[in-house]
Amino acid sequence: MENELTELKDNDLEHFNLLISIKDISDIFIAYDLRFISYFGSDLFYVEMVDGEPLVPMHPKSAYPPGIEKLFDLMAREKINLLSYEDEKIMKSHFPVNTSDL
Repeated sequence: MENELTELKDNDLEHFNLLISIKDISDIFIAYDLRFISYFGSDLFYVEMVDGEPLVPMHPKSAYPPGIEKLFDLMAREKINLLSYEDEKIMKSHFPVNTSDL
């Protein structure tokens, strides 16, 4: 199974408990000038802005803005390891699943 970027669709969000739409996700990426968010598991995320700089909370041990935190929750629940904003589309990549582990 290849781990490639595919467009995030509304039906990918139908099981997500917190109501969020593709437009909401796009608005968050635009508002914070984000290029991508990468999830490494165990609550480890990397957020990169369009200028190539990382986005980090203003103060040590503080949280990201609520919109970004909502995206972290979405990514962890749906096993998405990358969300990116490209050409006005939200792209996603899932963790590859080895069927022998199931």
